[in-house]
Amino acid sequence: MKKCLFFIISCLILSACEETKIINANCGNYNIEIIMSKDGERINAVINGNSAALNIALSASGVRYVGNFNDAPITLWNKGDDWTLYLGDEKAIYCTVK
Repeated sequence: MKKCLFFIISCLILSACEETKIINANCGNYNIEIIMSKDGERINAVINGNSAALNIALSASGVRYVGNFNDAPITLWNKGDDWTLYLGDEKAIYCTVK
């Protein structure tokens, strides 16, 4: 019984890992790991070791994710291979994907 349960849990974990997209980027002084949900509706952004949950938002072009990070509004905007970070009152910070 334990072997069967272990096998089922292992399969579920592996299938979940295969569908999650992870992007690593440098945005100015911020190192960001972007972990996208399977459906693309949400991302978890790990910024210099701290996590922020962002949800998809209306965008005229590309895909925009919004949320809060350390009590400041945050936006990560993606168009093609390009990512841009807007954090609090800072100007646009262009990202380099690793």
